[in-house]
Amino acid sequence: MLMTKFQFKSQETIPLRQKIATDIRNAIIQGDLKPGTKLKEQEISEQMGISRGPVREALRDLEAMGLVVSLPYKETVVADVQKEEIVDLLLPIRLQLELYAIKYSLDHLDEDIIRTLEAIAERMEEFAASGNIAGLVEEDIQFHEKILFIHSDSTYTQQVWAGIVNRMRLHFMKNTSRYSDLARMPAEHKQLIEALQSRDFVRIKEAWEKHIRDEDCLLYL
Repeated sequence: MLMTKFQFKSQETIPLRQKIATDIRNAIIQGDLKPGTKLKEQEISEQMGISRGPVREALRDLEAMGLVVSLPYKETVVADVQKEEIVDLLLPIRLQLELYAIKYSLDHLDEDIIRTLEAIAERMEEFAASGNIAGLVEEDIQFHEKILFIHSDSTYTQQVWAGIVNRMRLHFMKNTSRYSDLARMPAEHKQLIEALQSRDFVRIKEAWEKHIRDEDCLLYL
């Protein structure tokens, strides 16, 4: 019998521009490409064995993510974060987002979530012990994303976070590399877990403000 009315959906593969953007993004986040590094379309296309078109498109996507900066008639470079942006914009936004998510999600904070956070903190300990900055930063991001996503209905909160998360990654990579004692990071996150387990929002708020606004979090400034 012929399939006269039924049709299969077309099978789409990941666009080349997305694959390129992912490779460049990973290199930036893992610290292989430092802030200020020039990203030349021709050089990248030659190394990847592709044309310059998809590379150009990928760089535009990365610029929208806040990971690269491209000025007219000038080369594209890996983005950096400055003191003013961190202190006056990103940290206040991040603090308010997380406190908002926690305040209205405490009823959804169950033992499964606590165990997930504890597992993340344990992985942070392993990365700190091995000096794996990139791994430590990603677990840090995962910890705080789990907090933001406790309540699935907080979609707008997640959208705002998505708009700043890559800038926060740049900040974490730059700042964490200057820590003299990486073990402090997982230890601080365990303190956050203890505050969450109290279900006392006043205590939680104090712990979060100390964690995010602590001067040690701004070592590179």
